[in-house]
Amino acid sequence: MELVLNVEPRSDESGHANRVRNQGMVPGVVYGQGKEATTLQFREMEFLKVLRSGGVSQLIELRGLSGGSVHALLRDVQRHPTRRTVMHVDFYQVQMDVAVRTEVPIHLEGESPVIKGGAVIIHHLDRIHVECLPADIPEYFKVNLARLVEIEDVVRISDLAIPKGVTVHQDPEEVVVSLSMPRVLAEAEEGTGEGAAAEPEVIRKGKAEEEG
Repeated sequence: MELVLNVEPRSDESGHANRVRNQGMVPGVVYGQGKEATTLQFREMEFLKVLRSGGVSQLIELRGLSGGSVHALLRDVQRHPTRRTVMHVDFYQVQMDVAVRTEVPIHLEGESPVIKGGAVIIHHLDRIHVECLPADIPEYFKVNLARLVEIEDVVRISDLAIPKGVTVHQDPEEVVVSLSMPRVLAEAEEGTGEGAAAEPEVIRKGKAEEEG
């Protein structure tokens, strides 16, 4: 899926970036693959819509520059430390016939039957590093949680449906999603043979599981 962002050329003169922000615009730059860096500006609200539509990893068509439309990937977004408004954005211009490396997000769908018994879903990876032609960048990789039917079950990178022409640059045995039984529930099941039902929960790798 290709997204579109309307942009305007921007002056490099001193202090111009601040004037751009005061007008509700965001200063930015596009560079890459042998192209001279071009400064630009665009409306923050329009940029945020592109982000919500998948602009973090998807190809973005920048329209409005003097040389015509440019195809680019998002490389960096600088935000204000307290207000979290967008302060500056870097885009990387691509050539449609030259492969690029990027990250593709992972989407979870469905429901594992094990969570009805109190198991917790652990999401180890949010994104996967891939290489492909810009037009072949997947929108996301889908993981169906319904395939997790036992507490020992896991989904690895090798279990994902990788489109033709896309190369994954990570260990295929790396775990994407797994299940865990909270300690209190596990101890209760060992003592009584049954555990209380719990609501589904998804936690990120690196965050401690809640006990009790």
